[in-house]
Amino acid sequence: MTMATTTFETESNILQFPQRVAKRAPAHKGWSYLLSNSVAFQKDVDYAIRIQKPDQEKVPAWIRRLITSGQCRSIYVEDLILTPEERVSIKQLCEQYAVSLVAVSVNDKVAGNILQGPW
Repeated sequence: MTMATTTFETESNILQFPQRVAKRAPAHKGWSYLLSNSVAFQKDVDYAIRIQKPDQEKVPAWIRRLITSGQCRSIYVEDLILTPEERVSIKQLCEQYAVSLVAVSVNDKVAGNILQGPW
């Protein structure tokens, strides 16, 4: 699977995710992780973990660790910034481990701040 870099900007900071991340998917295929300082998953989302975003220089290493754990389905990162070299290596890992990586941009860090899927 290729690395998806998507920017979501809404007035209420509620993000719609693809059906593949649905709360009650027929088969559990891994965890969804959110590395963020100001947003969170909906409380009733299964197999989703929010982690406080580390310092920017540690983010690529955390992403690599999550991908190579073998238990990761998708990673959402608030305000993701990668160097070209980091982007290439992480994209290769995403393809190798079938993990989706999504960059989330938050336009108002104090409103709502809930990630919400189509469930």
